[in-house]
Amino acid sequence: MSAKILSVALLVACFGVIAAQHYYQQGHHEEEHYASAHYEYAYDVHDDHTGDVHGQKESRKDHTTQGEYYLIDADGHKRTVTYHIDGKSGFIAQVHREPIKGYQAPQPQVHKVLAVPVQKAYYQH
Repeated sequence: MSAKILSVALLVACFGVIAAQHYYQQGHHEEEHYASAHYEYAYDVHDDHTGDVHGQKESRKDHTTQGEYYLIDADGHKRTVTYHIDGKSGFIAQVHREPIKGYQAPQPQVHKVLAVPVQKAYYQH
């Protein structure tokens, strides 16, 4: 039984080698082909309940990406990060912070817990 399995495995392996030789003899070469990348997106979040305010926009064409994101820091400053990537230059960013006039951080909501007296019951047998 194992001899039959070994024979089939060798036959499959030989067929794979023959198919690969034929593929390369026909002038085909394995190359990675990538379509040019092109996209744009943007979003903004402004949640009054949690105080979460942030957003981002980005665009890319081929090997060049540029974008910006912002958020409101806990100390009331708006932080904006502008960035770009051009080919193999890596991620290059500039950070800008500015105070927001009249900013008040969201106040944590305090939930009052009502204390209810517990009645103790004593049972006698």
